[in-house]
Amino acid sequence: MTEQRSGTDSVTLQLTCPACGGQGAFATWNCIDGTRTPELRQRLLHDENLFFYTCPQCGAKIHVETTCLYIDRERHFMVWHVPDPKTAVSLGDVYRYLGEADFSAYRCRSALTWGEWREKILELESGFDDRMYEIIKYSAYQLLKPDQQKQLPLEMYHIDYAKDDGNAADLALVFMEEEKKGQGYVYAVTAKLLTMTQELYLPLLQKVTPHAGEGKFERFSYAWAGSFMKYVLAAIQQPNQAEYRRLVTYWLETLGQEVFHADLTKK
Repeated sequence: MTEQRSGTDSVTLQLTCPACGGQGAFATWNCIDGTRTPELRQRLLHDENLFFYTCPQCGAKIHVETTCLYIDRERHFMVWHVPDPKTAVSLGDVYRYLGEADFSAYRCRSALTWGEWREKILELESGFDDRMYEIIKYSAYQLLKPDQQKQLPLEMYHIDYAKDDGNAADLALVFMEEEKKGQGYVYAVTAKLLTMTQELYLPLLQKVTPHAGEGKFERFSYAWAGSFMKYVLAAIQQPNQAEYRRLVTYWLETLGQEVFHADLTKK
């Protein structure tokens, strides 16, 4: 019989240091309940060292990516950090693990890395459909010129709080510079842009995937948004899609104005 837990659950892993071969123990989590343990939510969102192990023998610092479920009971969403894309997780696993009544109304997402996991939690806390952020994130990067993309590499590009106050409803696109570690540019994602994006693309998403993320842990990421937008751009080339083509073109123009019109803000 599977032992049932109430929420946040820790686990201790025995690790072998890849640098010196020394043995050590690393305390981490199988599940983090952000509602019941808000201090751990704060650490997950703000402490980059939360998933780093320091070898007691040689002092080497090792990044440890382990499977962990994050739950927000107030906003009704779950994000499962699953480093191996071949590992399948389901709502049935949640029931077997927590043994609680009903999570069917929760939005369910999965993420491959700590950065993607954190980003997804921020998006879902904002109150907007997280897929809109992914569509905006992908499309804004495509507006950069090749030399700008080289200066602001994709692997350092992410969604974060627009300001230091940590307001979940105020997120931004953050472009980090390749040559200047820790420096970059912040562009707020406005409510106007989010609303326009949702009005334009949500009806299509509901038609194509009407039950996306309901009881199934799906990964809506930058790569997913790229595939979706390529589908949209191919579809609007059809002769009977002139009006939708006009709307998408207007949205792209608005995207550029809303995201890049302001002076750059150093972060």
